[in-house]
This record gives sequence, C-alpha cells and structure tokens, in this order.
Amino acid sequence: MRPLSHDHPLRIVWDLLILGSILCFLFVISYRIVFGSFAGSVLYYALNVLFILDVAFNFATKVKAGYVQYDAPRDIARHYLRGWFAVDLIAALPLELLVLAAFGGMPADPRRARLYLLLQAITLVKLFKARRIFDELEESLRIIPAMRRLVTVIYWLSMALHLMALGWILIGAGEAEGPSLDRYIRAIYWVTTTIATIGYGDYYPSHGSNAQILYTIAVEIFGVGMFSYIIANVSSLVANLDVARSAHQRRLDEVNAYLRAQRIPAELQGRVRDYYSYLWEKQRGVSATAILDDMPRSLSQEILLFLNRELVHRVELFDGADELFVRESVQLLKPMVFLPGEYIIRQGEYGDCMYFLTSGEVGVEVDGAEIARLGPGSPFGETALLENLHRNASVVSSGYGTGYRLAKADFDVLRSKYPDFDRRVREVAAKRRKA
Repeated sequence: MRPLSHDHPLRIVWDLLILGSILCFLFVISYRIVFGSFAGSVLYYALNVLFILDVAFNFATKVKAGYVQYDAPRDIARHYLRGWFAVDLIAALPLELLVLAAFGGMPADPRRARLYLLLQAITLVKLFKARRIFDELEESLRIIPAMRRLVTVIYWLSMALHLMALGWILIGAGEAEGPSLDRYIRAIYWVTTTIATIGYGDYYPSHGSNAQILYTIAVEIFGVGMFSYIIANVSSLVANLDVARSAHQRRLDEVNAYLRAQRIPAELQGRVRDYYSYLWEKQRGVSATAILDDMPRSLSQEILLFLNRELVHRVELFDGADELFVRESVQLLKPMVFLPGEYIIRQGEYGDCMYFLTSGEVGVEVDGAEIARLGPGSPFGETALLENLHRNASVVSSGYGTGYRLAKADFDVLRSKYPDFDRRVREVAAKRRKA
C-alpha cells in the first residue's frame, strides 16, 4: 500500500477528527477527575481506539517538513519515530484498563481512585500536537491566516471555558449540591457570562471567600484580553476575506482617480473600466508575469506549460514540436488582452512582433475591407517578420480576447536555433499568401 499524500482529502478529514478527539478527551478526563467519576465510558474507550489508529495512520502518510517531503515508508517511519511518535503512543495508552487489570477493578477508596484518574491526565500530552495539526491543515487547506487564527482561538477558548468551569467547581463556588452535570452546566454559564462581561449577578463569588474573588478577577482579566483578540481577528478576517478583490478594487480606485484628474472623455473612461472588469473576470486581477518572475526558471516553465497547454495543442507551430523548443518559447511569450475594436496590427506599420490568439476572434482587413477571420489557435503577423516588410494587412479584435506576443528579436532567435520552427513559419506564411 502506497503512503497517502500529506494533503490527501482522507488525511485532512482524519486530522480534523483527531483535533475533535483531543478536545473531547480533555473534556472527558478533566470532568471525571473533578467529579470523581470512576465508571468507564464508551466515549473514553472510543477515543483511545482513535488515538491507537492515529499512530498507524501516521506511519502510512507522507511527511512534509517545511520544503522537504518524505515519501519512502522507511523515511516516513524514521521521521515519525524521532518526532511525535512518543507523544502519540502515550496518548494511545489505555491506562484505565491497565489500572483495572492491575488492581482487579477501581480502588474503593475515593482518594486512591482519584489518584489513578489523575494518572490518566498523562494521556493529555496529545494537546501539544494540536498546534502542529493546525499548521498542517493550514498548508493543506490554504486557509486565510485570519480565519486560521480565529478557528484556533475558538478551539483553545472552548478548552479554557471548560477548565475554568471545572476550576470554579473545585474552589467550592457555584452550587454545591445536585447532579454533577447540572453543576457543570451552571459553572459553564458563569464562566461564559463573566468572560463576555455580561454577568447577570445570579452566580457570583462568595463575599467571604478570597479564593473565589481572586479566581473571578483572573477570569475577568482573561475575558477582556480574549474578547479584544477575537474582535481584532474578526475585523482582520473581514478585511482580508478576499485579498485579490481588495487589491483589484484599490487598483481600480487609483485608475479612476487618474482618469478624472486627467479629464479623460467619459466614453474612453468606460472602456478602461471595462478592460479592468475583464481582467478581474478572467484573471482575478492577478498579474501572472509579476508572480512568475519571482520563481526559478524551471518552475516558471512548468507553470507556463500548464497554462499554455491549449495553445501548444491548438497552434500549428507548436503542435508536435520539440519539447525544448516549446519550453523555451513559452518563456518568451508575453500575455496580451485584446479589446473590442482594437487594432492589434495596422496595415503599413513596421512589423516588430507576431501574435498567437488563444481566445476570442479577430478580423483581417486590407484597405479597410475584411478578407478573413481568425479564431483561437491562430498565429498572425509572422509574414512581416519573415520578410522584414511593413504590415500588409490590419488585424482587428472583434470582441474581448486573449493571446500572446512574440517579439521579433525572440522570433529570430527561435528560428536560428530550431530549423523546424523556421520551416513551419514559412509554410504558414506561404499558405496566407495563396489565400
């Protein structure tokens, strides 16, 4: 069986399940310790089984540590044994079963029984792994940082509420009588209203107990800090919910301010805004050139090959061409956006580049009369480059379209290095002349 990828959907679901299990395990263990609940529960044993399975699951999952990935089972096992294996193993130990087997059942003395329950707290070392799981999920799910912080705070806050409620009970505050579940619910109610600073005064510390008053002060200070932190993260989350859209809107505001300051005609302003709307719809306002320029050449080549896979198959000059030629040429192509009615090429101008149309449609005009129409996958403008002549026709975009521009200097380099490309270009130009 091949190891699962670290970002496989099954692994992501499993990590979410383990995060929930860690939370439940803390609730179960601490609740049983405070209320002296010595009877075993199905939930406790089910969580033990999950932690045992988690150990096996980690041996069968690829590991990604920073930019290093371990794929081989031997490397995975070595990395896991040196890392989180000890923590996962301790958390998976069924300590209660070991105690029951060693003493023939839970000791009758409540104090000794509670001591054995405290031993179970050793298994809570799994809490230390929760942060690591959150970091792995952030990388796998590509969560917005503000969202990750908010979810993480809610996760740890739920633990804090639970532990503070149990602490309230331990110091003798709240209701001393009644079923343990009722006392716990009322303690949770007190902690929640105190932290949220909306306490109604129905539950409060005893005026004769310094411990309860000091405990209440500590909870209130914690609540003020947590409340401020959550508000700040919610504000950040709303502001950065769509980073690309926010950046695009800021850019559009700058463009509009410039157009107004320069008193550009309203009709031309409308065309400019339409252009940016088209960019947002097709590219989400992100400049591929700016991003790819920061990457190593080999990596940017792979991305460009993926992005231009349709161009490579549609354009005759690329289809079936040598792989080295394709890899080099995609690095030289510059992405273009064509607007409705735009003259991409004008008849009579000097030819300094050629184009490849990837979407949309263009018309070929000679002396103002349309003689042909070209669709996606069509190259045009190569004739003037071959013969060092002025353009013999105009090319007009019929609507919005996209394509690539190849400069004459790059065009000549490709022709000199790859004879097959030179031959294909000449064949295409010859067909155009006959047509």
